[in-house]
Amino acid sequence: MRLAQLILCGLLAVAGSFSQAQENGKDEQQRTEEKREQLRQSIARLQDSIRKTQKEKDSLSAELADSEREIGAIIAHLNRLQQKQQSLGRKLAGLRRRQGDLQQHLETSRRKLALLLRSAYMTGREERLKLFLNQQDPAALSRLLAYHDYISRARTKQLQLLSQDLESLRSLTRQIGEEQSRLDRLHAQQQTRKEQLVKHQQQRKSLLKQVDARLQQQGEKLARWQEDERRLAGLLKDLQSALHSLELPEQKGFRESRGQLSWPVRGRLRKTFGAQKIGNLRWDGVIIGAKEGAEVRTIHAGRVAWADWLRGYGLLIIVEHGDGFMSLYGNNQSLFKETGDWVEAGEIIAQAGAGEGHAKSGVYFGIRYQGKALNPVRWCKRRARR
Repeated sequence: MRLAQLILCGLLAVAGSFSQAQENGKDEQQRTEEKREQLRQSIARLQDSIRKTQKEKDSLSAELADSEREIGAIIAHLNRLQQKQQSLGRKLAGLRRRQGDLQQHLETSRRKLALLLRSAYMTGREERLKLFLNQQDPAALSRLLAYHDYISRARTKQLQLLSQDLESLRSLTRQIGEEQSRLDRLHAQQQTRKEQLVKHQQQRKSLLKQVDARLQQQGEKLARWQEDERRLAGLLKDLQSALHSLELPEQKGFRESRGQLSWPVRGRLRKTFGAQKIGNLRWDGVIIGAKEGAEVRTIHAGRVAWADWLRGYGLLIIVEHGDGFMSLYGNNQSLFKETGDWVEAGEIIAQAGAGEGHAKSGVYFGIRYQGKALNPVRWCKRRARR
């Protein structure tokens, strides 16, 4: 818009110069009026073109925001599916261990039954019948009958146990089959979600190219980033006002942790605090190079004051630490916390991504004190690694 204003001022200045030619006569005045009318038409066309371009930018920015939110939701769903798979895997392993125990018990029952059958065979039915007919030794006959009754009952009991074991084994086998089917279905769902993620990422890249094509002029980029910074500053001011009376849990103060804080993600500093961004604009934080999907962790305990998309910062999380201190984590691929959540130091809050308008993946990281940007290097440990 600044570029349009400059052009507009220039055109009006030229138009003003034509008005001085009225003193040269009626013909000159007529030509001047014609030129002024042409200029007015040119200005109107230019303004209309700028309005259309601005609408296209706003539309693309909205589509980009929706795309990033959807990608974040898909990744969060993938994480939940992974947890379910791990849980089912543990359950399946437990069932297989029980199956092994039952198979062992079944083998033991089979051996006991074989011994009983052999004992019954060795005793022999003929000897029992002979003693019964002769009745030479009633006491021996009584003992023999009792022994055979015991053998019969034990054999029946072993057969019942064997039957129960077999039924349990069949039941467990069915359970394992059902669990395996569920696991397979989850795998299929995960694969489908991954394909959706790839599709959305391709759409996102296409949107980024379209946005970049309309932001090639340095003046437009500068105005956009300045507007982003003003918006963020306004957001931080509003958040500080809203959270001014908020009492945080007892903990070591943020100020006392200076120089001891862990960095939010592994990686090298790709952009440093205070480095030139464009024109007179400077970086008010750092960009940490990180792989897409890398875990982003909080540097200190606090409460999530913002968790949403913000132009210029992509999916952004702001954590309020008390005493006017805040930490910012932008350009994320997915957010795992919501506004109002309490977080501990080192807790995973997001996954690193490419963010809005960035070709390489990485995390924007900033620290604020009462809205003023602080150099993260002076607050975190020496190396930008966890």
